[in-house]
Amino acid sequence: MTATPFIDDIIVRSEDLEAFLPKLKAILSEYPQLIYTIAGHVGDGNLHVIPLMDLKKPNASKVILELSQRVHNLVFNFNGSMTAEHNDGIIRTPFLEQMYGPKVVELFLQTKRIFDPANIFNPGKKVLGTIDYLLSHIAKT
Repeated sequence: MTATPFIDDIIVRSEDLEAFLPKLKAILSEYPQLIYTIAGHVGDGNLHVIPLMDLKKPNASKVILELSQRVHNLVFNFNGSMTAEHNDGIIRTPFLEQMYGPKVVELFLQTKRIFDPANIFNPGKKVLGTIDYLLSHIAKT
């Protein structure tokens, strides 16, 4: 089992935690093959959910994508963010348009083109990252 922090940095308003946490737990309980921890900063609603997974199992990538989307949807329903402290990275980039909308993602892309026109710094992070690119970077430890 490997710590697989693909949903590790979510945030909702602290006053919503009482309603949010049971819904999060219900989603996570649908994946009995996962062992996970939830830690964070309750005062500001920042949660670190870190599942332990066997990445050698053939369905590991499917679980990562499916569970990420379900947790992100829940977070967005509570007007939260999927990135509270640790930024987006490869694992969250494909979901940015859902969180920010196409206009803001286009601004991210314009900024990337200004400062990195050759796309050599952190390719696939924040912009131009796809599900396929994400899947190609999941280590099969």
